[in-house]
Amino acid sequence: MQKIDVAVIGLGGMGETHVGAAKSSPFVDRIYGFEPDEQRRIARAGELGVIPATLEEIMGNASIRLIYIASINEMHVPQAILALQSGKAVLCEKPMGLTLREASELIKVQKETAGFLQIGFELHYSKLYQSVKERIDAGLIGTPVLNECRYFCSEGHHKNSWRSKGTGSFLIPEKLSHYLDLQRWFFSDEFDTVYSASAPKVVSYFNHRDNHQITTKYRKGGVATLNFIMYIGETFKRDPTREMLEQQCDDGHFLQYHICGSKGAIETDVFKRRLRRWEFTDSPQDNCMQSRIVECITFQPEEDQIWFHNTAGQNVRIAELVAKGLPPEVSSMDAFETMKLCFAAEHSENENRLIHYSEIDKLI
Repeated sequence: MQKIDVAVIGLGGMGETHVGAAKSSPFVDRIYGFEPDEQRRIARAGELGVIPATLEEIMGNASIRLIYIASINEMHVPQAILALQSGKAVLCEKPMGLTLREASELIKVQKETAGFLQIGFELHYSKLYQSVKERIDAGLIGTPVLNECRYFCSEGHHKNSWRSKGTGSFLIPEKLSHYLDLQRWFFSDEFDTVYSASAPKVVSYFNHRDNHQITTKYRKGGVATLNFIMYIGETFKRDPTREMLEQQCDDGHFLQYHICGSKGAIETDVFKRRLRRWEFTDSPQDNCMQSRIVECITFQPEEDQIWFHNTAGQNVRIAELVAKGLPPEVSSMDAFETMKLCFAAEHSENENRLIHYSEIDKLI
């Protein structure tokens, strides 16, 4: 088995997740870590059990073949471009740029270098959403026509944090890109138009908007909606005597999809740890279409990360792909199409109008 050395840029919370995944991979040998502040770099490297290194050392080390980028959002694209130009494979956290122009520059460099670039849309590796895609592709719900996501949470950014200081539609490419990306994946289609509206803020100290209502029309006729509110869920104060998602299940937190097709429908519910599927049939005796639940899958608390946010599984798989010389499983161009949708939605909110796909080039 060929092993590779890897580096993790950014040793905060997400960087720690990347380090943990790299340690669990049978394809990874040495792990290097970078933080811009030397004292923090050395301290965090010691805490995480990795080798501290400067950016110059990482980029110049031929044994390092894969770089996980988990730095602050502003540095994603500059560091990814540097890594690609240094001949490294790259797994970069989203957002894939602070602007569509910045994301397009990253795509340009990837094409010039023919380098390995995958963006961290780990929901493609999460069993809950893989199960949805498998059932859609198997034709179990017929042709998908409607895709609704409802995502309600509590205020999780807190005053004066870097997240609360994000401006405008910060949350769309930073957080909601995952869920818009899933809608594209489920439809296997590209969007034609998008309209996004945001109501007046409730969380007064946010610089960014705290809600987004995004409606997307796809080229084959499907419609997707994303209803996001970042304050309705009860403020989470962990009760150690209760299981976490069970505690949140009925306090206003929701993360659900309903994917409706011509022959049935699928529901995913993170807080109920459940996937259900309906089947639609003609019922002459009832003189109507009949809907019935034909499948219900549940999972256990210890399986949460594998089922609905499998970052570790994604990262382990990418180390394997790079070690074996295989291409990305979610192409950078596919991720770029999701970014187009994200920034078109942002543009729609800013200008209070419908945005057509044909306008995207003007936004770059």
